[in-house]
Amino acid sequence: MRIIKYIFLLIFLFSIALSVYIATQASEFDIQRSKVINLPQNVLYNYVDEYKNWQDWGPWAEEDKSIQYTYSEKTKGLGAAYSWKGKDGNGKMKTVKIIENDSLFQKIYFEDNEPNDIIWGFQKVANGTKVSWRMKGKMNFMMKFFSFFKGGTENMLAPMFEKGLENIDNLLVKELKTYSVEVNGLVTKTGVNYIKQSITCEIPKLSKNMAIMLRQLTKFTTENNITVTGSPFAIYDKYDQAKGNVSFSICLPIEQEIFTSEGSDTEGGKFYSYLALKTTLKGDYSHSKEAWDKAYAEIAKKHWKENPAGKYIEVYKLGTKDTPRPSKWVTEIYIPILAKVKPIEIKTVVIDSTKTIQ
Repeated sequence: MRIIKYIFLLIFLFSIALSVYIATQASEFDIQRSKVINLPQNVLYNYVDEYKNWQDWGPWAEEDKSIQYTYSEKTKGLGAAYSWKGKDGNGKMKTVKIIENDSLFQKIYFEDNEPNDIIWGFQKVANGTKVSWRMKGKMNFMMKFFSFFKGGTENMLAPMFEKGLENIDNLLVKELKTYSVEVNGLVTKTGVNYIKQSITCEIPKLSKNMAIMLRQLTKFTTENNITVTGSPFAIYDKYDQAKGNVSFSICLPIEQEIFTSEGSDTEGGKFYSYLALKTTLKGDYSHSKEAWDKAYAEIAKKHWKENPAGKYIEVYKLGTKDTPRPSKWVTEIYIPILAKVKPIEIKTVVIDSTKTIQ
């Protein structure tokens, strides 16, 4: 019996000694891993910037299938945030600074502990983009405890970073390569009432401005109890590749025509039904130029003429709010076409003047 007591005492003393040893280890850590991915900077930046994509590539999901994610109203850009609950604890992340297409700065919180820093870098290189994922900060006792049995912080975190970058490469390259373009033919584009916000900007900033304007429009409809009747769409007024700028409106279809006060950045609008060539892109927006090119090739082939009175429209039937997977996005393109008018058949009537009309 006395031997058992000695054993328990030794175990107790060893536990105390181990705890003291772990507690006195250095708290600061700085882990970074990088990978070159054969994709443009902006594509990788936008993919990582969107928190809803993290559940697809995050290596932690493979270890804990029970993780539940909760997203804030804003899931990308400055101020975006999300949180999670899992078997190993809870946490949250927030984007605190951005340098567009170059860097993302985030804070990560484990339970109620002090936040650590997450820093992403996107550097253009000869064969793609060098993506760097870095985490630095201070470990609490539990992190020190787990890292001790994993052989150190480097051994605990670095494999996770490497796996995450590998997942981004595999998933995103596959997603972007999976797409299709179908020229559907001539259709009647149904008229609709809508609200819009309009802007002229540089072409590379098109997607970013669209996302901002769409959030503002959605907020406007919610605050004013306006019923949205369909998918968001864009009306292109001018696309000048030579000057590198585009003029467009982002729109939401609504039930009734509305009128806003002068000077408001949100306006009401309406267009009537018109004949258009419809083309459908299924996949990432980076293939939209190919879809437009195929549509114009069809117009040239059929010798159709564009109708300047119509609207050049992209309808976003399925997008980032519906699914984080780019291969599932659906965009419909409408180019206005002049209807061919059949010539009036003129019949010549010959009257016999020799006959008397009674």
